[in-house]
Formats: sequence, C-alpha cells, structure tokens
Amino acid sequence: MTFQQKIDDLKGKIIKTLTPLITSDYFLLDLPYYSNIGDSLIWEGEEAFLSTLPHKCLHRASADTYRFKPIPARTTILMQGGGNFGDIYPKHQNFRKDIIKKYLSHPIVIFPVSVYYSDESQIAKDANAFSKHKNLTICTRDRRSYDLLKKHFDNTILLLPDMAFCIDLNKLNKYADTPTKPVLFLKRNDKELSSQHNNYKLSDHENIALDIKDWPTKDRGNWIHKIINRPIHPKSPFKGFADFYAYHVYRKYLIKEGVKFLSDYEYIYTTRLHGAILSFLLHKPFTFFDNSYGKNKGFYDAWLSDVQEIKFD
Repeated sequence: MTFQQKIDDLKGKIIKTLTPLITSDYFLLDLPYYSNIGDSLIWEGEEAFLSTLPHKCLHRASADTYRFKPIPARTTILMQGGGNFGDIYPKHQNFRKDIIKKYLSHPIVIFPVSVYYSDESQIAKDANAFSKHKNLTICTRDRRSYDLLKKHFDNTILLLPDMAFCIDLNKLNKYADTPTKPVLFLKRNDKELSSQHNNYKLSDHENIALDIKDWPTKDRGNWIHKIINRPIHPKSPFKGFADFYAYHVYRKYLIKEGVKFLSDYEYIYTTRLHGAILSFLLHKPFTFFDNSYGKNKGFYDAWLSDVQEIKFD
C-alpha cells in the first residue's frame, strides 16, 4: 500500500466512525497551547475533520483557559486526542474528569488517545469516575490502549487512527522545502524517551553524517504558554486572547515549523510518534523507534505495518 492509499484509508475510517457521533454544535476542549508540534498536528487534523460537518464550534479552550460554566443544551463536548490519557500527564486527565463530572447531560467524545498507567490502582479510580457519564465515547489509537479500556471502563471504546491523518495535505505541502540534508534523527528529550536511547541502530546510514535533534520548537520560549500557566483570575480577559492567539496564530506557526524542519531531510529516524506521522503525510521514508511505554510500537502495529517504505526497529 502506498503512502497516499494508506492516508486515504485511515482518514476514511475516522470520518465513517466519528461523523455519526457528532450531531450538534460543539465545544472543543483541552487544546494544546504549548510548543509540541505533534499535538498541534492532532489539533489541525481535528479541525480539518470538523470542517466537514454541518455543525459549528461554539467555543475552543485549553485546560488552562477554560472557564467552567453552563453550556447550551444539546451541545457536544469534544476533547483533544494524544498521548496523555492515564497518569503520565495528570493535568490533562484531571481536566477530563472535571469536564465529565460537570457536564453529565452532554455527549462527550474524546478523540483518539494512547493510554498509559504507571500505577495500576489509578485505572480503577479513573474507570469509576468515567463510568458516571452515560454518553461518553473514548477513542483509542492502538490495540493495547483499546484492550485496556475495554477491560476496565464501562464507556463506549473505539479504535481509530490519530486525527492528524485528516489534515489537508495541501496545507502541509505549501510549507515543504526541497531536501538539502541527508538524515535526521528526531530524538525526543523528555520522560517518554526509551531506556534504550543509547542503543538505537541507524543501520541504513552508519557512514553518513546525521543531525540529532528534537522538534525545533522544544527549545524555544513559548511566551503564551508561560503566561497562561501563571495564576490568573478566572475572569481575566487574557484567557480569551490566549484562545484566539493559539487558534489563529500559534497552531499554524507550529505546523509550519514542523513541516519545514522534516522536509529539509531525505530520510528520518524518529522516536516521536508525530515525527513518524508527519513524515508519512509528507510521503517521506522513515525508521520508527519506540517510546518508553510502547506507544509507538502499538500505533505502528495497528495502522502502518503494511507500508513498505517505513521500518520499525
């Protein structure tokens, strides 16, 4: 299967499954107002998918900017997908639980997530909290996550690809450059880096000079993220400005930076899931390494293993 055939196939699965679940205007919450390009790609894919529906977004917000208040009846609540479901990033999981507790009468859909718990006792606690909501759908993006939630959670659990596969490729390609460098090793530098990080095998390019870098935005100061994470009065007008800036400016900036960064290389090695997904969307061959808890391997096995141009090591 070619890159484009696989993209069309995965996008089709998302549209076919999620379209019947969103039958009203909606809130889109837990958005990533920070410098991780991968999470902005997820957000861009969500926006692209939602633009195909005959419904309006009534409000967008992050976990930091959302103000809990009554929302219109028959409004669907949509929540950002990604790799933060469980206890590895508690801020986002706690925000989900707060939303579920506050809005029991509104349908909620969580876009595709990877699930990881370091403390197994927390699974039962979360399952109990989520079970209080009778119209909650959780989408997972790998079989391990799906099986774990199906075993412990009473909610509707689905298996779907990452939302980044819904991105309009024309928007990506307009930022792409002609490659000028041979090889990039996109190596994450955070808690998800595998313990095998000194033993990666770059077997196809042993004698070629390569760049070893994380996303280019990870080392840059993100002033909006720093400001909105400072204590701010709940009614501060800055929260509304942060929502506006993140949607209209910062999201687009991060995607542009990510595309320009990867497109400058002929070949990619990556420990980041969205380094792999963005390479895929750009039709660029790559080798994929696992993260610290199997997220990348699970995603590769579920969706990408039948594409010859990519490897998992």
